Amino acid sequence: MVEFATPDETIAAVKNGEADAVLADKEFLAPFVAESGGEMVFAGEVALGGGIGMGVRESDGALKAKMDAAIASVKADGSLNAMIKKWFGDEASTY
Repeated sequence: MVEFATPDETIAAVKNGEADAVLADKEFLAPFVAESGGEMVFAGEVALGGGIGMGVRESDGALKAKMDAAIASVKADGSLNAMIKKWFGDEASTY
């Protein structure tokens, strides 16, 4: 397994033979696969955990507090669940 600093570097690594595959968001990869003329393909989909995570510097408490408040707000008013159902269907887990 090789880690790269940016998503574009992962694509370059596959193109130049430095890596055999990329684990990334399908929407990010779709244009590269479409433009590859068959050299790149989707090998499968993997569900990652029970949701999505976000990292914030430990020293940036103000940003963390703003993000926590925003997440709590969309949970409280129901808009988070509405977006989940819109984008992932009625069978998706909600909060």
